[in-house]
Amino acid sequence: MGRGLTVRWALKHSILIGSRTFEKAQATAKELEKIAKGFYQSEMKGSIVGKLNADAVNESEVIIVTLPPEAVVSSLEELRKYMNPDQVVVSTVVAMKKKKGLFHYTTISAKELGISETLSAAQVIQYLVKPTPVVSAFQTIPAVYLSNIDSVVNLDVLIAGDDALSVNIVSKLVSDISNLRPLRVGPLENSKWIESITPLLLNAAVLNNLKEPSLRIVPWMPASYSV
Repeated sequence: MGRGLTVRWALKHSILIGSRTFEKAQATAKELEKIAKGFYQSEMKGSIVGKLNADAVNESEVIIVTLPPEAVVSSLEELRKYMNPDQVVVSTVVAMKKKKGLFHYTTISAKELGISETLSAAQVIQYLVKPTPVVSAFQTIPAVYLSNIDSVVNLDVLIAGDDALSVNIVSKLVSDISNLRPLRVGPLENSKWIESITPLLLNAAVLNNLKEPSLRIVPWMPASYSV
């Protein structure tokens, strides 16, 4: 997910890639910048730079969390001291388990912090990074589509968040990726419904031999229809 978003946004934005080691961050940034420049050519206005995680978080206006669920709590407990309330954190995280060949939605365990097990991944992240606002997005967008720069990603991105300004910022970022449409679905607590769609889509792929299914919301009649 992070690699795909980086290459797509590099057309217009300066991207910082964070890693625990500077060498890995630089290598990944160099690799993805080569892909982006090769595709966009002279149209590319942005850049891709590798940084240590702390520096990437500290210097970013928008922080995209693409961590695996099991790494969320430990990583953000370490990095939240580099955040400030004027930034926006975007959660793309989905916690799920695979059992008997099918996927099941679950939650991030953080009992030691007194976090309820009923909270979505985005709500857990909000608990960890407050007062920096969190917006939930991109969970239903297949990473394989984003990473293939040649693919046309004609899909909808469901967005949940409590802070109106932050939701506006993320919606604009979604629109900056050609053919993605941002759709707001309410407060951050609704992220659990967005996140739970992901295992359903994966199960649809498994049970119906579909390749990377996703979502496009359509009206039941043409928008131009009138009574």
